[in-house]
Amino acid sequence: MIAVAADARVRAGWISAAAVFVVFAGIALWMDPVGVRRTNADSTAAPGFQSDEATYYLMGHSLARDFDLEYRHEDIERTRREFAGGPSGVFLKRGVTFSGQPDPDQSRLFYGKSFVYPLFAAPFVAIFGTKGFYILNSLLIALALLCAYMFISARSAAGVSLVLAAGFVFPTVVPVYWAWIAPELFNCSLGLLAYFCWLYKFVAPPASSRRTRWLRGPASDVVAALIIGLLTFSKLTNALLGLPMGIWWLWNREWKRAAIVAAGFALSAGLGFGTNLAISGELNYQGGFDRRTCYNAFPLETPAAGLDVCEPRETSKALTNVWFDPQMFWSNLRANLGYFWVGRYGGMVAYFFPFVFAVVALAAAGKRRAPWQWLILAGIAAQVIVFLITLPYTFMGGGGSVGNRYIMGVYGVAVFLLPPVRSIAASLVPWLVGGLFMAPLVLSPFDTSMRPGDRAFSGPLRWLPVELTNYNDLPVTTERALMVRGFGDKPGHPGFQLMYLDKNSWLREADGLTFWTRGQSRAELLVRTNLPERRFQLMLSAGDLPVTVDLNLEGRRATVSLAPNQTAIVQFAPDRGFPFKNVQDQVSYIWRLGITTDTGFVPAPNPANDTRFLGVRVLPLLIR
Repeated sequence: MIAVAADARVRAGWISAAAVFVVFAGIALWMDPVGVRRTNADSTAAPGFQSDEATYYLMGHSLARDFDLEYRHEDIERTRREFAGGPSGVFLKRGVTFSGQPDPDQSRLFYGKSFVYPLFAAPFVAIFGTKGFYILNSLLIALALLCAYMFISARSAAGVSLVLAAGFVFPTVVPVYWAWIAPELFNCSLGLLAYFCWLYKFVAPPASSRRTRWLRGPASDVVAALIIGLLTFSKLTNALLGLPMGIWWLWNREWKRAAIVAAGFALSAGLGFGTNLAISGELNYQGGFDRRTCYNAFPLETPAAGLDVCEPRETSKALTNVWFDPQMFWSNLRANLGYFWVGRYGGMVAYFFPFVFAVVALAAAGKRRAPWQWLILAGIAAQVIVFLITLPYTFMGGGGSVGNRYIMGVYGVAVFLLPPVRSIAASLVPWLVGGLFMAPLVLSPFDTSMRPGDRAFSGPLRWLPVELTNYNDLPVTTERALMVRGFGDKPGHPGFQLMYLDKNSWLREADGLTFWTRGQSRAELLVRTNLPERRFQLMLSAGDLPVTVDLNLEGRRATVSLAPNQTAIVQFAPDRGFPFKNVQDQVSYIWRLGITTDTGFVPAPNPANDTRFLGVRVLPLLIR
């Protein structure tokens, strides 16, 4: 009777996962992914690629059509057929010989990213074209739901388990990455699958089917190790996912099983890196000889175009000048520990709330905790700390990220932190909190992906602190030319930079010195300067209507009421600001500035036909 009930739960999981796959795959087949990307990029000629997508797009098509990973003229020509702007942001590199010398054939170019995700996508791309990436992503999101449900339902009621498993997937940033031609969802789902293979045996009911009996034995550990090896080639830090499993078997003195697991991991990871070595002569697909990123011009598109038309971009150098500066190290680490949990653009509370839920549930579980769950938590913590320390300024994954994309491989394994959950009310908590933050992002994944900063312009995300350590890679920097402007560079006043965190300002007037805020709104900005001690002055000018302006510079506040066309000056003497050190060892300082107006006006009709809804005109200056 117990086995029959268990089989019924398994069937419920498969049916739910199949339904999810049908829905997502149906969307993929009916939509026009190229048209959607063009629309969301605001231009019919826009490339429509976000972050590192172009490289994976080209690799997937190259494997599906040419059966190789060498960049050729045919690759750029194929891309132009779908995307008029070309594969903007593609990573390419020259090969080397096994002795480390440059490839004698300097015309040969290779892709500078891991080929694991494109390799799995290639069969689908061969059948469905570019839609094939989304068919694979649909399988991956269904796989994540199935594995989460199977594990949770082994210790909780079927209804609670289904709600909770779906809550780990959908009211999070995970479905947004379904819309990405990139390995983030791949890493998340396969990380979850690997840990499911390892841990299901500890909670599984008796099996009545031979098809699932292997999950109760050593074979499941070998499969888990092979998957983690693949994920390590996808992203090196995923190797840390293997530590909890290896330590567990060593702790239990299962020496043979620990050795087999280590061998499986080494074989799988070694196969990936070894293949990359055979293809390009380099183990490291992100380093090597002359790695570059191509944005507007592309090699081999014309006979004269070589790799020199692209920008140098080698990822083999560390921020040692920041790591070994005690002041910067501790300043960054303290800030990033907070940002990791509650950051506006990548914090766990907003983007991955079920992770927070699982940690809290584990802490409150008492005797229901299993010993291996502490190992999982320690493994997650280790990977998080590695990111925060080694990538203090880009730990979220760069300016094109939605949420923290680097943490996607770790997020999947957070499911296994959950103790048995009995209450349907408790299982709804991830839906309620996660949905509060993530509903607008999940309901429009392509728009969110192409304009990742927009969703934080309003709503609950705006309540959270901005990750100042990631200043150069905040999502608004995908529109850097629009959202980052220089000000104040005039005689007697040093120049500084303003970054607009929303579109409640009209950026910069023709004089190059002032900007208007939007009426009846709160504009948020970041002020960046190279001078640690100075005064910051704001000259405020009202328009045709009276206006009250509330100012907030790093907690220092001022309120000014202006009559029509009146001007007032407000000066602040803030602390030095948040320190930010670049690779040239130059330290700059960042302040947060808020400007709120209670009224607004439209100056039109006027000779300039200005139809903007204006609040207050601002002339910002630094005073030595």
